[in-house]
Amino acid sequence: MKIETKYNVGDRIWVVYEHQGEVCVYDDYIGWITYDKDLFYTTKESCADRKEDEIILYDDGKGLITKIKELMSEIHEREEGNN
Repeated sequence: MKIETKYNVGDRIWVVYEHQGEVCVYDDYIGWITYDKDLFYTTKESCADRKEDEIILYDDGKGLITKIKELMSEIHEREEGNN
């Protein structure tokens, strides 16, 4: 069985996520790729599983900024709803 992936082991990526109302960003590498009903890319250093739509390549500055803005908008909307 051959599974084609958009990204490869060794690709440098950005990991962007929210933690306690703050956007967190760090870089890592794809360490391995697994498939069990869904395709997951696991980061080398942090051992975090990521789906393909969560991957931002290291050289994709526009994609990085877009993701940060999306998360910040979600945080602001949630905070405005709590007031």
